[in-house]
Amino acid sequence: MQKQPAPHALSWAGIDLAKATFAAALWGHDDLRSMRVRTFPRSKEGARALLAWLRDNAAPDSLIGLVMEATATFAEELATWLLDLDPGLHIAIVNPLQTSAFLRSLGLRNKTDDLDAKALAQYGAERRPIPWEKPKPELAVLKDLSRVRMDLVHARTAMALRLKDHARASKSAAKAMTKVVQTLDAQIKSLEAEIRKHLRAHEVLAKQVNHMDSVVGIGLLTAVTVMTELGDLRRFDRSRQLTAFAGMSPRRRESGTSVHGKPRLCKQGSTRVRAALYLAASAAVRFNPDMKAFYERLLAQGKVRRLALGAVMRKLLVLMRAVLKADHDWVPTPLSARTECTVVP
Repeated sequence: MQKQPAPHALSWAGIDLAKATFAAALWGHDDLRSMRVRTFPRSKEGARALLAWLRDNAAPDSLIGLVMEATATFAEELATWLLDLDPGLHIAIVNPLQTSAFLRSLGLRNKTDDLDAKALAQYGAERRPIPWEKPKPELAVLKDLSRVRMDLVHARTAMALRLKDHARASKSAAKAMTKVVQTLDAQIKSLEAEIRKHLRAHEVLAKQVNHMDSVVGIGLLTAVTVMTELGDLRRFDRSRQLTAFAGMSPRRRESGTSVHGKPRLCKQGSTRVRAALYLAASAAVRFNPDMKAFYERLLAQGKVRRLALGAVMRKLLVLMRAVLKADHDWVPTPLSARTECTVVP
């Protein structure tokens, strides 16, 4: 992997994305009013024009950093175009929750694309976010398959609920909705078959997914979701870094003697990962002996079920990282020593 420049040595530009265009502002260390902004079409040609504009305005041999919000697939698409043109760029794709809080802290009365781009440039200069890593082509394909499948599952669920919600006055309407559900079912099965075919064609990915899938409660599709949304779990030095990145860390709300809020998940990471792990945890507390013992121990301590289930979600994620680092399938803890989940090399 190419060595990244030190974040403090970068000249930061901010990018505010829209469907057809994006606004770019430079530079983050300048005063907000003096930053220059230009709009480009959201296309490969626009990415090339942006890069030329950045180079024309940057100091000679200057290192350039760009920061943008994770807006649907727009951010990753633009980042891919830019890195194809210049692999040396430091491109950060940041959580909108973090940038929106930063924008509010600036006390801006208005909200426009230009102001958002300027604020993102300043965010980059002050917070110096880590670079986004472009996924390998085989992982990008798997991610696309996984995301489209999940979108279709949500669409099928919504349509099935509407069909079940009440009796339809029109039999033709009910028949049409039933056909849509059946079509979605067929397409979901087709994508799942394509995911398995893709894994068979890529031995390294298949090996990693199989290790995670060996944990009772973690199915193949959950493993694929975690891998494609979070990347290589082994890159995190500590398990706490992983759970924080995934938005699985508990958030406490306490102040003085009067405010004692219930702990909740911070929910700053991928909603897709949390949804997949919620279903996995629900299965694990029933069929995984280690997770069941851990869950019941938390309940015996007085933890509410939702909080205990969140702890199981975190533990499953940490365990998935562990089996990848150990390069070995999961082995349940012996009944006589069942206090933690282990990975036996």
